[in-house]
Amino acid sequence: MLKRLSKIHQKFSPEKLKIISNIGWLVSERIFGMVINFVVVIYVVRYLGSANFGKLSYCISFVGLFEAIAKLGLDDIVVRNLVREKEYTNIILGSSFILKLIGSLVACSLIFISSLSFNNDWQTQLMTLIIALGLVFTSFDVIDYWFQSQVQSGAIAIVRSGQLILNSLAKLIFVIWQFPLIAFAWLILIDYLGKAIARIWVYWRHHYSLFDWRFNWSQARRLLKDSSPLILSGVMVAIYMKIDQVMLGNLANDQAVGNYAAAVRFSEIWYFIPIAICSSVYPAIIQAKQRSEQEYYSKLQQLYDLMVWIALAIAVPMTFVAKPLMIRLLGAEYAEAGEILAWHIWAGVFVFLGVARSKWLMVENFTVFSFATTSIGALTNVILNFLFIPTYQGNGAAIATVISYAVAAYFACIFYPPMFKTGWMLTKALFIPLRFRQNLVYFQAIKTKLL
Repeated sequence: MLKRLSKIHQKFSPEKLKIISNIGWLVSERIFGMVINFVVVIYVVRYLGSANFGKLSYCISFVGLFEAIAKLGLDDIVVRNLVREKEYTNIILGSSFILKLIGSLVACSLIFISSLSFNNDWQTQLMTLIIALGLVFTSFDVIDYWFQSQVQSGAIAIVRSGQLILNSLAKLIFVIWQFPLIAFAWLILIDYLGKAIARIWVYWRHHYSLFDWRFNWSQARRLLKDSSPLILSGVMVAIYMKIDQVMLGNLANDQAVGNYAAAVRFSEIWYFIPIAICSSVYPAIIQAKQRSEQEYYSKLQQLYDLMVWIALAIAVPMTFVAKPLMIRLLGAEYAEAGEILAWHIWAGVFVFLGVARSKWLMVENFTVFSFATTSIGALTNVILNFLFIPTYQGNGAAIATVISYAVAAYFACIFYPPMFKTGWMLTKALFIPLRFRQNLVYFQAIKTKLL
């Protein structure tokens, strides 16, 4: 057995082994987190009830609408620059940190003003402001970007898992001791702080220091120039990913938001998979682009195909078991959440493809197109929510989400000439179950590596 594993190990290049190891760490961390969250969310949702859980979810979604301003669209830009310009690592990290800190303060100010204008419930306003303060600590996300650029996610994954355990235990204590609703908002803020401290610690453990970071106006301007279309794009992404719960809260009621939020928790729990895989192969895609266009697009097609296969493997069975699963886990009060989940789970197909396509857009620096597609998706979602929510409530919001995700991730490509090639690649990926010859090639390749 050990000899066979050794032979398999030798057949992979060091670069591929590094990617596989990185994906392994990220996926293991997320699966561990998924199991923990799966158990804890059940207790929290049952304890709060659909109305209170809906109110908390409304606050989280409201803050999420402004989160893109705190991020400034820098995520993939910083990773790309760290891979390409290793000699400027400390300047890139320092400049992006200051930019994100400024962005988070602006976001908090906008949330404060907006929450007072759009909601009259004092408890909802207070919880929104408490959660919003956590955005300040997301400035330390730049440490994650460095680990992504080095394809070294093992250490930080372990630390995040430890922090997840502590946060989950705190939630269970809150449920057992019957803490009030606002305590869960404070816990979210503490979780943001804990993540920042954990990132700083693991960075220091790797013998690096935040005091080595340097802010540079020229570097900051260049980062903002590349990311400026992505800031607006991120706002649009936030709108078409978060606006459904906000609109449900305004057009329906807290109970409708609670059912929808519960379904979304079980639907979006899988979204770590494309993020883990795509962030791990992103440096390899950049390097493939530098070597050969043919190799570059071949890797992209393989990535698109993989994304669809994984998404379908989740969506198909979940469609049939969604309602009995939600009733069994959360109680009869959440029966409607099962119906919503059966619709919403299909958004995952386009989310998986969208995450993969975003890496191609980043390599090609097509940030303007990214903004255009997300804007169309956001506008579609808002219009469809206005049409569907009054009649179908949570189910209508789920259907609107699936359609808007499809428009942004796929249909926008097949109607815009410069994107025809990518649109065709995504079409092939969506039909991967019917591409028997290609599946046989993939199977033979996997078999050869393993045997």
